[in-house]
Amino acid sequence: MARTVQQIKQQMLDAKNADPTLSTLTSTSQTAKWNLYYFIVASCIAIFEQLQDLFKADLEAIASTAAPSTPQWTRNKVLKFQTGDVAELNTSTFVIEYPTVNTANQILTRCAVITAPNRTVLIKVAKNDPPVPVSSGELAELQSYVETFNPAGIAFSIINENSDKMAVEATIYYNGQYSAVIQTNVEAALNNYMANLPFNGVITTQAVVDAMQAVEGVTNVSLSRIRVRRNTISFANAINLYRLSTGVDAVQYQTYSGYVEEETTSGAAFADTITYQVQ
Repeated sequence: MARTVQQIKQQMLDAKNADPTLSTLTSTSQTAKWNLYYFIVASCIAIFEQLQDLFKADLEAIASTAAPSTPQWTRNKVLKFQTGDVAELNTSTFVIEYPTVNTANQILTRCAVITAPNRTVLIKVAKNDPPVPVSSGELAELQSYVETFNPAGIAFSIINENSDKMAVEATIYYNGQYSAVIQTNVEAALNNYMANLPFNGVITTQAVVDAMQAVEGVTNVSLSRIRVRRNTISFANAINLYRLSTGVDAVQYQTYSGYVEEETTSGAAFADTITYQVQ
């Protein structure tokens, strides 16, 4: 923000007074040469700063209406989606936008934009908190909305699925004084870990172990297996993120839907696959 002529001149006067060679210049006369020089220079600097502010405003106006199609720009546009409303071309700014911003209709709470190896732009979305997929009708609206601003020649695909699933097989060694709460707390820790992953985050073997190890009363964790899968993949075909018996350790798994929850297959929930032993 541009400073006033007086502010700039005062800064110059402060610098002068701090300089032993110039501090003797103390005349308050408006016709004193040094005083006049300070005023002229301060005025020029003030005008220059005002021009900089105008130039900055022009650049910001251009940037706000430009369509760079970066992942960040696309994500921002997608999160502005309003169900039940129609986005239109603003003929003054040439920006695709909703005539009226209605935050109550902005249902998306999660979005991630990734460029796939085949150069297709993947747009992962979810609504609500905890996240869930949008409905088929909302998805159709979103598809049309993205088509209105998606640059020509760029293919995109919207990923709108139920959560990925994770199963953990392990033995938890614990202090016997925590017998009444150990299972509840370990399962809560795993669910909390998954819930706090960033959207489109990755599951890591070490983080899963750390989540269980951090539970009060746990003395050691012996991990046997971690299986992860896209919701549409059967549990039998789940990926082994970690498997002690075969030496598999993929280190990390990229969530497909963007978020993950406890395995829902019968017999594969945490309560079924994690055992507890007093140590």
